[in-house]
Amino acid sequence: MAKKKAQHALHIKSHTHGSSNEISFSVLDAAREARDAAERDRREGAGAGRVPLFTLGRGKKPRATPARSQSIVIPKGAAPARSSASSFASAAAAEVDRRAFRIVPVVVVVCVLLALALTLGQTLISMRTQQQGFRSSLNDNISVITSCDETLIPFDELVMAQYDRKRLSPSAAGQHAPSFEDLSEGYRRVVADIAPSRAQLEESLAAIESMRPTLADNNAEEAAHQAVTAARARLNMLDAGVAIIEQSLMATEAFLDCQGGWRAVINADAAAREATALLREMSEANVRASMEESDEAVTQLNDARELFTKAQGAYPGLDLDSFIAYVEKRLEAQQAALASDQAYLDRDKEALAEENDRYNALEAEAAALAQDLGDDPDQRVANRFYESIEDQVTVYEAERLKAGNADTFLRDYLGKSVQ
Repeated sequence: MAKKKAQHALHIKSHTHGSSNEISFSVLDAAREARDAAERDRREGAGAGRVPLFTLGRGKKPRATPARSQSIVIPKGAAPARSSASSFASAAAAEVDRRAFRIVPVVVVVCVLLALALTLGQTLISMRTQQQGFRSSLNDNISVITSCDETLIPFDELVMAQYDRKRLSPSAAGQHAPSFEDLSEGYRRVVADIAPSRAQLEESLAAIESMRPTLADNNAEEAAHQAVTAARARLNMLDAGVAIIEQSLMATEAFLDCQGGWRAVINADAAAREATALLREMSEANVRASMEESDEAVTQLNDARELFTKAQGAYPGLDLDSFIAYVEKRLEAQQAALASDQAYLDRDKEALAEENDRYNALEAEAAALAQDLGDDPDQRVANRFYESIEDQVTVYEAERLKAGNADTFLRDYLGKSVQ
């Protein structure tokens, strides 16, 4: 019976359009929709306020979760569920974020490297420009140092002439004889010329010393070292050379005074001998002639004493006391000779004998002093001079050699720098 009803319910005749006793597809669908809606309302009313443990009714069975090997197929024309779209969008955004996160550090690193490269390049260019400026300044200061030789060469010639042992020689005569006036004039001339050169050397030396730590090129650094050596050597030459010339000025003056004083002593001795010879034949004429010679001897001896005293005062350290003592003894002897001659003219035999004995005694004492004089006074001055400048000459020659060696390197360096 139930089976028959089911068949009746599904029995639909064809071509039933317009018949009152027939049911169309649209009517059946509407009835089914109304029934389902009523059923849902009943379930919702009955279960309001609690979560059902099971799902009842005739609703469609939920689709089973696809297996791992299966894939979800979205029907054509059907819109994806909102949750799926949201998940997909979130996943895509996360992937974009992850990619962006990976890209950002790369971009930052590239930018940093570019900035470093640019900075390094600018620094290298700046350093290169700075080094070129340092080398140019170094070359300029080297040129200043070498240009000072225009005034230092005459100075060098004058200095070397002073410690030539042939200069202060008792045998030097004529044009080879030393001249205090010529030396003084030459010294004034070179001093006026070397004063600016000294200032230039000191300025260049200070400039090179200040730039030496900043030089990066080994060749330029060595050139700076050699330039410092050349400048210092020249300054040391000036110091030692000036000391030598100043010693030479004093020694030359003393040397010439001693030569004059010793000539006066020789002239006085000749006059004294002549006075003694005239008295071999005692007569008033011969005695008066003898007195004239003795007066000449006294004049010469006074000149000698004055010159020896002046020489000793002009050249500190020079000892001429023995020569002065000898001259003074000879002066006393000649004064005794004059007194003896005057006693003869006065016909005072007692005074004549007394003064004559005193003269002989004084001459004997003078002869004893002469034995201890040693070298002539001008030779004593020469010995004193060469001894006093020995250290300065050693320094001068050493610094002169240093300057020459440094100049050799600098000439080669400047030649390469110009090329």
